[in-house]
Amino acid sequence: MDIILIELVASLTTIVIFTLAGVLDWWWREIPPTLWIMPVIIGISVNILYYFLYCSNYFATICKYQFQLQLLQLILSLILLCIISILVFIIKIIGGADFLAVASFIALYPFNRLLVLGYSENIIVLQLLFFLPPILWVLIIYSVIMISLILFNLLNNLRFHKEIKTLRVPLTNKILYTLFCRFMYVKEYRRKKFYYPVYVQSIISRVSFNIYEDDEVWKQRLSNIPDNLVIVVSWGIPMITFMSLAVATYLILYNTLLLMLY
Repeated sequence: MDIILIELVASLTTIVIFTLAGVLDWWWREIPPTLWIMPVIIGISVNILYYFLYCSNYFATICKYQFQLQLLQLILSLILLCIISILVFIIKIIGGADFLAVASFIALYPFNRLLVLGYSENIIVLQLLFFLPPILWVLIIYSVIMISLILFNLLNNLRFHKEIKTLRVPLTNKILYTLFCRFMYVKEYRRKKFYYPVYVQSIISRVSFNIYEDDEVWKQRLSNIPDNLVIVVSWGIPMITFMSLAVATYLILYNTLLLMLY
């Protein structure tokens, strides 16, 4: 079986599942856990097949080195998964769907399977690109997307510079609000979904919200607030949606390199 066929199965599975998950996360912030079963099964199968087709017959030194590097990438990916599980189940700052999404991607791409082609071409740039495990590249792309969102949010909030100055909160809170939250009129807030108040004068003052809160409950609690009042809200970010964008970007680059090398 050709390596392109293996990568095609892995890529199509990843694109379909993450696109569906991204849409569900954007509109409803709910993703059924069963959605992630198929990519895990396919991912494990693909990598077992890859090992027996390409790795079991490697005896040359460079091939042994590739195998060792892939093993290192697998270990790093699993360590990262453990860290995310701590954030989900112990610290509880992100949802369980984020853990399942990362676990599914790691099942499909636990290491870079293109190492075989990259090192055979002896191209230093490609070897450097292939050094990090795929999940780390996805998280790097995801971080770039999130930084872009923060900059966009900052520009939006600077329109409310007068309100920022008059906030009766510590300077640290002002900075956090300006960078990571959003200033908006109550009238606009009522039209939004998945926004959670963090500062409403004389009602609430906090830095963040609980991921298990209901945004509709807050709208009811603030139903008597004037429409022209400026409040500070925090967006329940659809992390899977943005992770899906990062995954799609990575796979475009990944498969482009595959076609160039093959």
